[in-house]
Amino acid sequence: MEKIELKNSLKEVRRHLGITQNEVAQRIGVQKAYYSRLERGEFVPNIKTCIEIKLALIEIYYERTGKHLEKLTLDRLFYLNSD
Repeated sequence: MEKIELKNSLKEVRRHLGITQNEVAQRIGVQKAYYSRLERGEFVPNIKTCIEIKLALIEIYYERTGKHLEKLTLDRLFYLNSD
């Protein structure tokens, strides 16, 4: 049987946007340590948390640059990986 896991590219996207873990964690209402563990894939977030992270990245980037991130989708941040 094929094993499928939810993986993420949160760290790469966040760093590319110049946003800190602390900024995202504060915006979504979790501790930085918990958010860091999400980025490392130690936890699989529920869909609500996935959407909150996406929105937080979009909002923080817009506040900082005045630019919209129209191409930032959930499947860019989270994807299925099979063995």
